Amino acid sequence: MKLLSVGPQESEQPALLVEEDRWVPLTPFLARYGVSAGMNAVLGLLPVLGEALADWADTARSHPLEGMRLGPPVTRPRSIVAVGANTRSHVAEASTHTGGHIAKRPMLITKAVSALCGPHDPIVRPADTRKLDYETELAVVIGRAGSHVSADEAMSHVAGFMACSDVTARDIQTGEDEDTDFYWQHFRSKSYATFLPTGPWLLTADEVTDPTKITLRTYVNDELRQDSDLGDLVFDLPTLIASVSECVPLVPGDILVTGSPAGVGHFMSPPGYLRPGDTLHTVVGGVGELHNPVEEGR
Repeated sequence: MKLLSVGPQESEQPALLVEEDRWVPLTPFLARYGVSAGMNAVLGLLPVLGEALADWADTARSHPLEGMRLGPPVTRPRSIVAVGANTRSHVAEASTHTGGHIAKRPMLITKAVSALCGPHDPIVRPADTRKLDYETELAVVIGRAGSHVSADEAMSHVAGFMACSDVTARDIQTGEDEDTDFYWQHFRSKSYATFLPTGPWLLTADEVTDPTKITLRTYVNDELRQDSDLGDLVFDLPTLIASVSECVPLVPGDILVTGSPAGVGHFMSPPGYLRPGDTLHTVVGGVGELHNPVEEGR
């Protein structure tokens, strides 16, 4: 099942893809059960309303996707947690910072909810950075609440998966305007508006038999930059979910951004930062693809 958000920014409505190019709205479906519209509600109800949702997909009036804006599938998560340095290849390419050492536990970094944008929306380069970078990642979306979840039960809390790119202003992140490297700015550098393209849909967990086989590829203007799969993860998905739940109680709609492989622009020689006029093509195999143009900001 592929869940979408369609409509103008800040006014998206939850929807379901029923054919390759048609969708049905979910607001009337939720109203039948006295539930206010919102993707988080859909995700929380999937275990009990899955069959009814399938019936709705077969009987509801569908609409053409052409001409519709797709927003981020989950527009208002309570939390977005990214995991830093969570692939062996990325740890190796960043060895000037990591020394090649693997972390003992997942390094958790948050991003602002306002960083979310849709699968075809422009990525806007802020005026205060010239080192705009990309990181193709799998986004895990929570469907069942939980705290201190064990790794054995972790995947039962997953509603589905999305393609995403964790965009970062590297000069902001590394504190280039500071006098000491103690003052790294992870949250600031990753939380500008449009710094988390996601989509084009949320693929429900039942559609993915083996997440470790999911591939991650990045193209900048048709040039392949990243090419790996989730077998490269340092901490696998169950371990990540369990680790996050130790400090952040999980609720439906929460997004966990799980790690990016080698090939980011920052560690290329010369660096391959994104520039206005570029197109970032993010491919998460079997899950979805994003096509985001890069524009200059103010």
